Parts: sequence; C-alpha cells; structure tokens
Amino acid sequence: MTTKPPAEEAEPITGQAVSVNMLKGGVGKSILALNIADRLSIRGHDVLFMDLDPNGHITESLGYADVFADPTHDLTNIVIHEYGEYEEYIYPTDWEWDFVPASVKLSTLESELSENSITLLKKNFIQTLLDDGRYDYIIMDGGGEWSHIAKAAYGAAARTIIPIPPGDMNRSGFKRTYKRVVQEMPDELNFRILAIVPNMISEYIKHDKADRRLLESLNRSDTFAKYLPSFARIPPKEWDAIDDGEVEVPKPGMRKNSNLENALEEKKVPFGRYVESQDSVSENDRLTLEHLDELARIVEREGVTNE
Repeated sequence: MTTKPPAEEAEPITGQAVSVNMLKGGVGKSILALNIADRLSIRGHDVLFMDLDPNGHITESLGYADVFADPTHDLTNIVIHEYGEYEEYIYPTDWEWDFVPASVKLSTLESELSENSITLLKKNFIQTLLDDGRYDYIIMDGGGEWSHIAKAAYGAAARTIIPIPPGDMNRSGFKRTYKRVVQEMPDELNFRILAIVPNMISEYIKHDKADRRLLESLNRSDTFAKYLPSFARIPPKEWDAIDDGEVEVPKPGMRKNSNLENALEEKKVPFGRYVESQDSVSENDRLTLEHLDELARIVEREGVTNE
C-alpha cells in the first residue's frame, strides 16, 4: 500500500514508468536508477526495478549473476510471443521492491524488437503491471546505447530522467539523447523529461572547468534549466556573484561519491541501506541521500516543481 504523504506534499502521481538513461555509457545511470527505485520504496510505494542493460552490471552487483547467465530468463517470451507468467521474470528483494534482472537473452529481445513494434514492451509487460495496480512505479535502466531495447524502454515509460556528468563527450551524448529520443518520440506518447541530473560532479565550480561549464550552461539554458532539481539549480544572476566572492560557493549537482559504488561492491545493497548501517554519516553521504530523495519526489510529482 502507498503511504500517505505528509500534509505539505502533493498527492503522489502513481501508475508511472520511468526510464533513467542517456545514450552514452559511464554516466551513472544504473546506480541512479537503482537508488531512485529504492528511495521510492522507502517512501511507501510498490516499486519494480528493471535492468534492461545488456551488460547487466547492476544485476550482477546485486547478486543475481546466476539469473543473468540463465538462458531461460528470456523476456522475449512474454514481450514478443506473449506466453509465460510475469512472476517468471520478477524477483522479490530484501528491500521491499521487486526486480527484473538483466540476462544474456536480452540480445534475443534486441533482435526480435528489430522486427516487431517497439510498443510491445509497454503493451505486454509494463502497462499491464501498472494497470492492475501491482506497482505504483516501474523504474527502468534502459542501457546506454541507441538500441531497440533502449528505444522500447523510452517508449514504454514516456517519462525519463537524464543523468549527465561533466565533459565534452557526455554533453555530446546528452545532445544525441535529446535529438534522437525527446524530439523524435511520437506526440501521442506525451513523452516528458522529469529531470536532468548533473551527475558525478567533483570540481570547485568557481573555476572554469568541465563541471562549471556543464552546470552553468544548463542553468542558463531556456530549454533545460526548468528540468534541473533544486540541488542543481543556480539562477543565472548568481554566477557573477559566485565569481566575485559575494556568496558562498555552492556544491550543486550529484557529487562524486565512492559509497554509491561501495554499497553495491561491498554489501550488495542500495546506497540508502548502506548509509543507514553506518555508525556515522559523512556530509557527502547525507547530501547524496537527500538528493536521491528529491529525485524520488520528482517522480512522484511527475516532474520538477518550483517548490
């Protein structure tokens, strides 16, 4: 059951699927998707997390290497050929959300989708699970390449969160994602960006380096600034004040945090569960958890608000 939100928060918009992705690898999308799913569950929602990345890094990191190697774990059966039961592909976890692991057979789904409508993932899997009320949210890691699976995940969700780290190659990947996905999705899907997340930020933003250029360009953009979470938002007029030393230099965006990966590598748990098990919590860990909770609220509200 969904926990009633505090009085000051809007009623969550449930029945959503969200693809967390950008058309480039190494941007932190898998860890972000996993932890958004986990924080939504912490907030009282019924959540399904799907690993649709053919590399299966999150699947193996969470301890499902045997499922990843299992040729019978083949979503092609239900998505394309419409036989089998959903329960064959859905695994309960220790964290009160369910999981569809990746498998070696995602390559089969990729090839089958190339000859069939990409709407089948939505029709035969995603939408059915949402319509019957089994899940409030389905969060998908859609892989980092422009594949049939990635396109099917985008189409099935019609909602996306886009992580973007600093660097020219990542900015090129973001532009490619915007052009190929956002601008080309059919109007009838009502496709929406829920948030753009400057990710893996490490540099001091007072200096003209990649981190600063990414954050400033997004904040000054008439097109993209409205998608920035509050933790990544700096009004254009404040940049000069930062440079002049008139305000304390902020630390916007999702900062680099080795514990996001340590949680998986050492404990095979989501970041929040790892932090909660520690005797003391660092400032960076506390802020990271707050930012993940804000992203969960953004999903609940179906986008960034000005609150």
